[in-house]
Amino acid sequence: MGKFLFKSFSFIFLAIGICIVIFFFFKLDGYTDQFYLRFTTPKQTSLILGTSRAAQGIEPSVINNVLQRSDIYNYSFTIVHSPYGPTYYKSIKSKLREGTKDGVFIITVDPWSISGPRRDPNDSTNFPESKLALGKTTQVNMNPNVFYLAQSYDKSFYELFSEDTTSGIFLHNDGWLEITINMDSRSVSERLAAKVEDYSQNMLRNYNYSTLRMGYLIKTIEFLKNHGQVFLVRLPVSPQMLSIEDKLMPDFDFKIDSISLKMNIPYKNFKSSAKEFQYVDGNHLYKASGRNVSKQIGTWILNLKGHKEMVTKNK
Repeated sequence: MGKFLFKSFSFIFLAIGICIVIFFFFKLDGYTDQFYLRFTTPKQTSLILGTSRAAQGIEPSVINNVLQRSDIYNYSFTIVHSPYGPTYYKSIKSKLREGTKDGVFIITVDPWSISGPRRDPNDSTNFPESKLALGKTTQVNMNPNVFYLAQSYDKSFYELFSEDTTSGIFLHNDGWLEITINMDSRSVSERLAAKVEDYSQNMLRNYNYSTLRMGYLIKTIEFLKNHGQVFLVRLPVSPQMLSIEDKLMPDFDFKIDSISLKMNIPYKNFKSSAKEFQYVDGNHLYKASGRNVSKQIGTWILNLKGHKEMVTKNK
């Protein structure tokens, strides 16, 4: 009798423990970390792609509002996690809902997203992203995503269940990464100086144009064209950052213009209007400016789609 009661109580306590853990897993939200929610949402029909510039700088809700849609999702990560290549391409295919035909795909481009390690920028075995979250997380539509938490969550599990709401970093359900930060002139100048030094002293010396990554950018465009309309965007950065990028790849705009023409893909380049916006660190748009840029992108797409419909109608 005692053994039976012991087993019964053990089972009950185990079941309660499992329920508590599951309850907490479902409570994980945008404060958990900068990536987790993107791996817990269902497959999507419209995507924003790119690095942290797009993750922070493009708000799906703003573009959805302009286009009167509700499905645009930000699936952008960082320069290390999501440059164009085999890892990001595979993850994008996993995130897109099968059978999608009327999607909107905003592909952001910059020299870093098609560059690789200077030693051999075309050696995919040395691409760092294959060993990081996108490379390790093959299940990208699971909630809760225990695979991501087990393999890619880099904090303690204590921190997992004691969310920090004061960090100023919040990942929205639509994939937009909101950064709330001190924007006084001194703080901005210090962050800009640090970012410029990092990119000029480290990034510029260690990166080179990759024909393989460029090939995967083209492959990504070709894949998404089968599921809707593709739009290329070069987001604005500060003049200091732009100067560094021009040193890395002086012919970047020529390369992208050529792809745009050859593949019949619209390309919006914010390079000439860089001074109109405010930046957190010279590299990332401040959220108010990001909202402005997002609205401009949405209006641009709306006008393009309207023109295309008129042309089709008049044929």
